[in-house]
Amino acid sequence: MKFALCFFACLSFTSSVYAADPVRCTDGSEARAAVMDYLSAMHNNHFTQAYDYVSSSMTDGRSREQWSELQAKAYRPGKVQIYSVDVRSALAADGDAACTKAAIVPNVLSSKDKLNEHGLVEFEIYTVKLVGDRWAIDEQRTLFEEAEVDMWFPSARSTQ
Repeated sequence: MKFALCFFACLSFTSSVYAADPVRCTDGSEARAAVMDYLSAMHNNHFTQAYDYVSSSMTDGRSREQWSELQAKAYRPGKVQIYSVDVRSALAADGDAACTKAAIVPNVLSSKDKLNEHGLVEFEIYTVKLVGDRWAIDEQRTLFEEAEVDMWFPSARSTQ
């Protein structure tokens, strides 16, 4: 998974829109659904379908075919397996409490790969933006710092 994460992180160089204090959206259901649908497609290795849920920033402007091939080259040889996701409620981004144009969607991902067969739990933050008439993931970030994990996932460490 680390190989895939490093590869995936290299594809996303967007600026951060993270709030200092997370505020739940009044309605972030569509942003949350985009993350859920993306993760479902990635879980099933349906990379061409996952493309529908990412922005051009996440694909570096690559076509569906090019981006899907790159994902397959990262996932398949690394034997990446996503076996659990816990997509949380959408949170406000850029001061948009209604989440009409952007949202932050936290997720707890459990996965394994050929380098880490025992698996691991990752705390992720997805920045999702309205692109035309659809919600698309514009940035994905895995959190490693305890303070950041505590901010976005209150009480998460005590439940592990």
